[in-house]
Order: sequence, then C-alpha cells, then structure tokens
Amino acid sequence: MKVPYNWLRQYVEIDLSPEELAERLTMSGIEVGDVSTFAPLGERVVTGVIETLQPHPRAAGLQMARVHAGNGYFEVACGAWNIKEGDAVALALPDARLPDGSVVLEKEIKGTLSQGMLLSARELALEVAQEEEGVLVLNERHPPGTPLSEALFLNQPVLELELTPNRADCLGLLGVAREVAALTGGRCSPPTVELVESGTSVEQKAGVEILDPELCPRYTARMVEGVQVKSSPLNLQLKLLSAGIRPINNIVDVTNYVMWETGHPMHAFDYDKLNEGRIIVRRAREGETLLTLDGVERVLDPEVLVIADAAEPVGLGGVMGGEHTEITAATRRVLLEAACFHPANIRRTARRLNLPSEASQRFEKGVDPEGVILSQDRAAELIQKLSGGEVLEGILDNHPSPYIPPVIHLEAETVHKVLGYRVEEAEMVSILEGLGLKVKEAEAEENRRRRVFAVEVPSHRRDLFQDVDLVEEVARVQGYHHIPSTLPQGVITSGRRSRRQQVLQRAREILTACGLHEIITFSFINPRFFDLMQLAEGDGRRRAVALQNPITEDQGVMRTTLVPGALQVMQHNMNRRVDDQQIFELGEVFMPGAEDEKLPHEREMICMAVTGRATATFWGEPPRQVDFYYLKGILQALLGGLGIGYELEEPREDEFPYLHPTRCGRISIKGNPAGVIGSLHPSVAEEMELRGEVLLAELEMEPILEEAALDPSYRELPRFPAVLRDAAFIIPAEVRASEMLAAIGECGGELLEEATLFDVYLGEQIPEGHKSLAFSMVFRHREKTLTDEEVDRIQNKLEEEMYRRFGAVLRKL
Repeated sequence: MKVPYNWLRQYVEIDLSPEELAERLTMSGIEVGDVSTFAPLGERVVTGVIETLQPHPRAAGLQMARVHAGNGYFEVACGAWNIKEGDAVALALPDARLPDGSVVLEKEIKGTLSQGMLLSARELALEVAQEEEGVLVLNERHPPGTPLSEALFLNQPVLELELTPNRADCLGLLGVAREVAALTGGRCSPPTVELVESGTSVEQKAGVEILDPELCPRYTARMVEGVQVKSSPLNLQLKLLSAGIRPINNIVDVTNYVMWETGHPMHAFDYDKLNEGRIIVRRAREGETLLTLDGVERVLDPEVLVIADAAEPVGLGGVMGGEHTEITAATRRVLLEAACFHPANIRRTARRLNLPSEASQRFEKGVDPEGVILSQDRAAELIQKLSGGEVLEGILDNHPSPYIPPVIHLEAETVHKVLGYRVEEAEMVSILEGLGLKVKEAEAEENRRRRVFAVEVPSHRRDLFQDVDLVEEVARVQGYHHIPSTLPQGVITSGRRSRRQQVLQRAREILTACGLHEIITFSFINPRFFDLMQLAEGDGRRRAVALQNPITEDQGVMRTTLVPGALQVMQHNMNRRVDDQQIFELGEVFMPGAEDEKLPHEREMICMAVTGRATATFWGEPPRQVDFYYLKGILQALLGGLGIGYELEEPREDEFPYLHPTRCGRISIKGNPAGVIGSLHPSVAEEMELRGEVLLAELEMEPILEEAALDPSYRELPRFPAVLRDAAFIIPAEVRASEMLAAIGECGGELLEEATLFDVYLGEQIPEGHKSLAFSMVFRHREKTLTDEEVDRIQNKLEEEMYRRFGAVLRKL
C-alpha cells in the first residue's frame, strides 16, 4: 500500500517529516517498508507561459516560442504542435537535469539560439493520459517561474506500508489518516462531499437484485448522466501515479482515486450497454463465459460470483469488470458500483483465474460495509466536477443484512494486568476514541465493583473481537516502549523426565526387551477400516473426526483405535515376505467430544501385535510359534514390570468383533476396563490378506499411568525355610481361576508367599459341568520356621472357604 505523504496530509494534520512518520507508524504495528520519492525533479524545471509563437525562420516543422518564466523571457525551439499562445507549459531552463540524467543546454538550431526546452510527459518520465501528444500543457495556472515540483504533484515522498492481513482498514488513505491522528493527537478530516442531485430518481432508470446474499451482503449503485469522457486533470493523474495506478480517463480515474482515498473499490459501467439497465448479483452458470477488461475470455462455473445484467455476466464480482460495459469515449451515462463481497470467495476467484488486483486485494481482506455510501457520494461528486454530468437523485442500496456494531466490555484493570503498567482511564478512553471507537461506561450493575467500559467497534475495524484486542490498541498507540522491561523468571530444575515420560519410557524398554519393535503410524486412517473391523453402527469408535481437506482418501478420518495402523504395517511387511513380526505402538487416538466441544479428546493408547515365529532365546533353541499365551506373557511382563496387577475377563458379545470370539479377553485394572487381548478374527485376516494367526492387544495408558509403580521395592532374603503345599479343587466350570487365586490370597494372609495355578484338568473323573484346578502354594514366616500343624490349619480354613464361596471340593489325588 503506497501512501503519498502530501496526499495523506489532506486528511490529517502532520507535523512529522516522512521519515519520522514512518518510524511512528512502524513502532505502532503499521510497518513502513520504504520511503521513496515519486518523480524527483530539480528546481530548474519551472512553469512558463507562452507569450508568442512563431515559425522557425530556417527550419520547417519547428516553432519558436517566447516563454515567460517569471524572471525573464526565453526563446525556445519546439517541434510540438499541440500548444498555442497563452498555454502554461513545463519549461526546462538551461542546465536543468531531466529524470533520465540528461542536462538541458542552450544551443543554436539552424542559426537561432534555443534557451531551454519545452517538456513532454515522456521527457518527465510521467505516464499521464493527454488529449494530444506533445508538450505537457498544464491545466492549472501558477505564477510563471514556479518550480514544477511545487505546481504539480511531483518530487513527492511516498511511504510504502507492509500491512498485516488484519489491517484492511489501512488499505485506504482515510484509514491511515485515522491511525496518524491517533498516534500524533491530530485531527482526521474526511473529505466534505458537496453533491448536487437532479430531480430524476435513480430507481426509475436502474435496479439491483442480489440472488446470493451470502456472497454479496450489500450492493449499491448510483447513476450519472451526460458525462464527457476525457483525460483527468494533471494533478489527479499524478496522485494516482504516485500510488502506482496508471491513469486511463476521468471516469475510471475517479473510481481508482476514491478506492485509494477510502479503501473501498468501485467500478463504473457504461449504463447504455446494460441490458434493461438492471444489475443482478448471482453465481455464474456452468459454462458461462465473460470477456474481461484484460481481453481474456474466461470460462466460469457456479463457484464464481458475477455481476450480470438481464441477459449475461458483465463483470466478475470484486475482481474485474467485463470489456463489453467498459467506459469508452462514447460513454454518456455511467452506473457506479460500490459493494461488499465475501472475502474467501473473492480470494478463490482471483487465485483460480490468476487475476490479482488492487480491488480483489481489498475485498479478500474485508472492506467496511458502512463505507459504501461515502464512496458512492464522493465518486459521484468528483465525476460531476470533472465530466460535467448530472447525478440522479438517490442511491440503489440492496442491503439484506445490515451491520450491527459489536460491543466489547473492557475492564480498566484488565489493561493494567495485561500490559504490566497502569494506564489512566482518561488516556485509555482518549486513545480508543481517537481510533474511531465509541466508548461509554457499562451499565451500573457491571460497574458496581469494578470499572468496565462498553466499547462499540465501528465497521471499519473488523479485526477487534475481544477485550485483549482493545488492550493491544492502547499499547501500540501509547507506544510499546512504555511496557516495562523485566527479566524472565523461573525455577531451575534438573531437567528430569516427568512421571508420564518415565512410565512411557519404561514401557518401551520392557516391550523392546521382549523382542518387539516400535512402529509409528499416521494419526489419520481410512474410514473403511471400521467396516473391516466389523464394528456395529452405534459403536463409539465409528464416530471419528472427519478431515475437511484430507491428504488422500486413505487418511480421511482421525483414528479412534491403533489397531488399523498395526494391521497395515503387518500387511505391508508380509507383502515383502516378512512373516515373523512382533511390533508395538504408543500413540494417541482421537475421540469426538460433546456437541458443544470444538476439539476431540486425545487418549494415549498402546497396541501390540505378533504373528509368525518368535526369535529363539538361545542359538540352539528352535524358534517358537507365537500364540495367545505368548502375547499374554508379554502383557504380563509389561504390567508386572510397572507394578500393576490385572485381570482377564470375558468381553461382552460383539464388544470386539474384529477378534476371535473364543480367543479374546477384556483386560481390567482394579476392576475398570483397560484394554483387550486376543486373536484376530479369521475373516478380518483374510480380508487384509494376512497369513497365519495374528495376536493383538490394545490398552489405554491412562490407568497404567495412574497405577504404575516406578520406585523399585526390595525384600530381604528369607532366613527360614518355606513350606510347599499343592491342592486341587473340583469346581463349577464357570468359576474363574483368578477368583480362586484371590480367595487363596485372602485365606493365606501374610504367611502365603506365592500361589500359582499349575494345572487345569477336564477328564473322566471330573463331573460334567465341572473342572479341576490345581494350585501350588508357598508358605513362609519371616521370624520362624512354620510347623506342619500351622500350615494344616491354614489349609483347612482354605478348603472350607473354597467350598463356601465356590462349592469347590478338594480333589483326592
């Protein structure tokens, strides 16, 4: 965004030099990348008035002009024929240096001395539009001899702003003027519009219809009749050139001038080329075409918003107009557009069609919806002055969703807490009001205990949403140097791992020691895995968070289980003839929260998978085929190594449909479900082309993190001998061994050192519906040697308790 310094001064009082202003703006967050000079010119290029004009006595095609330059008269030879006596022109005096570096000297031309040079726009390096080629004729009178840089908008400092995307309000000089006024304490003075309307109403000549109010929340139109299209006044053209805009004609130049002034893009249509004089804002139809102003025919689709008349598109909304309705020398009636468009749609259209422009840059960042009327009135006023047209009465204003200013409540104490220093309330209010915000004290109820201000945000500051945004405004306007410097403080630690990190590290070490290899898979999976795993429709694991823009179809949702990733790794390896695999993964799954929660819940899980043959412990030992008990041993090593007890329970029907129904179990820790272990269902293995039996275990890390014992415990070596006893019980088939082990532990008390199940028997001697479980028990006293009588009493008590609880009968061997 180029900001010509003296153009900016028309709207705000500035007592700072361009360099000082650049520093103030940069320190307030409006970065100025460069300060340059537009059209630098020396003092010996001045204004002159042609007194007489005579043919050159000896050179056909040349004229001799006698030019009054204030301090005398100069005879100048000239080959241009667009001048006449009385014209004000640009005169380069002898020794004047031109923009291309050349120096003008006195010299004889065919025996006649020429004392300077009458300059054209090209020789001044200015791309202005002129009615006739030749000498630059000035359309404003200045005393002869006035330096041209004072008479025209030349030799001007220009600040180039590098704005952040949220400061779209500074894409117009009035927005920058508001900033400067707030920083310097000056007064911002928007241009006063003096518009004369004719008696005819614009509603009798034109109409505006919005078919897609989401993409176009507001569209306004004005009409000017009887215009004369010609070149703009020289100084207006030079202002546009200083901002980097090429002048075209007075109508188009006015729309660009108003855009740079207010920050609101405008467009002018040749009204007589609009079918039925109507404007319809709609989506393009599939296959529609539009020849844009750059001469390229564009093929459109419904993603593009177009400005159409009653028959066809006449412009790309917010991006570029159409060639058919452009302003030409024959234009006599003009329809002016000032509108608001959906920023994201404009951005997509400009990128897809490769049509970046000053207008699209502003629309895609967001324009002031309430600024359209000022832009319309300002443009109509300037066109009326520069083209002699008549402005029809009224404005067509289609505004389906009027803007409602948001109100932010700012507590005075919040400013102090955030900035770290106290700001006087009066100064805070003054700063916010200087930025165009309306500030008043909040209702008495809110102000009963603390000072709270209700701040109404104007439509041009769409980047202010909450109280901290207002605190930032106070800080940057007052100056960031007011924020006190403080050294960072903190507690010095030894950099140890947290408890969670220690548990995870210990788990990795145990599983690696068991021969497993760690894998890392993507957090995104293909939703077809839920069907492959045969999960029921109402299963919570199907409620995966979908990605709006997935990398591939195979990564369309966030995983709710680690099993698909482990199976994909196994499939990948088997396709490469690696059948013996033992892997594990520690990672997060993502479960959707409640409807009012924006983010999913992350849960840490651990998954183990084995298949094929296990690596032999000794070189002479043959490899062992893995089975359910092999993986159960790894599970026991993991949880036992972390000091956690667990139980295996029969899962509910269809709880884990991807596992074999008779070869799986739910893992519980302290009675709470914590995971599952089992054999992969044959149908799932077949679908994924996995050879051999695949064993899986998946556990939640939360109960493991809570129950893990990281500190090692020690017991002294026993000093007294142990007493070993075996006992076999015939019990009903539904009684679990874990229940009996728990009962044995209770009965044995402190004297029972260890109890182990060593045999399960189902045979002819066992009644139908029963089974035999044999346990080995180790008894020991820490202070003495146990006698057979003492152990017999415990065993008798044990037999009675087993019968009472489970109906167990001691089996006679």
